[in-house]
Amino acid sequence: MSTQVRFAGVGSQGLVSASIILAEALGIVRDYEVVQTQFYAASIQGGASCGDVIFGREKIIFPWVLAPDVLVALAQDAVRAHAPAMRPGSRVLVDDLMVTDTSLFGPAVAVHRAPLTVIADELGVRKCTNIVALGAFAKLTGYLTLDEIGRAVATRAPGHPDVNREALKRGFNARIESARAPALA
Repeated sequence: MSTQVRFAGVGSQGLVSASIILAEALGIVRDYEVVQTQFYAASIQGGASCGDVIFGREKIIFPWVLAPDVLVALAQDAVRAHAPAMRPGSRVLVDDLMVTDTSLFGPAVAVHRAPLTVIADELGVRKCTNIVALGAFAKLTGYLTLDEIGRAVATRAPGHPDVNREALKRGFNARIESARAPALA
């Protein structure tokens, strides 16, 4: 059985980079079978963007995420675009500054909020919101430890190692709140 993850938002939020880092952490550090794909409107900053990761212990036959088990949404447009694909029992992590309406998710979808952009702004580098999100994702899902995701961040995002380490740590330690309790199916 495989797990499907989607990082979604708008161009320039580093969503494709986040999915590549996640794929590396799961594939190299944790030794899962992994496929990473991406979509973005390359010609438009602020256009739709998403990075997908599928991972599991068995060979992955179909490389496209159709119904994510976990969605990380860093923009309201991402919620509008991807909420219909979320099935009962799936989890969503939204940025509590950039996403204000989570009502589009079905009642059996667990929706969580965290101050991802606010944490990046506190660090003085909004572009590291994707790294903050990776830390919060690791904490929420338990798929990776802070050390495991940290090794992939150090390898794939070496430009500002001190900022990235701190962003990841703060994301992992962020206050993650339930936006609403999921209804039992």
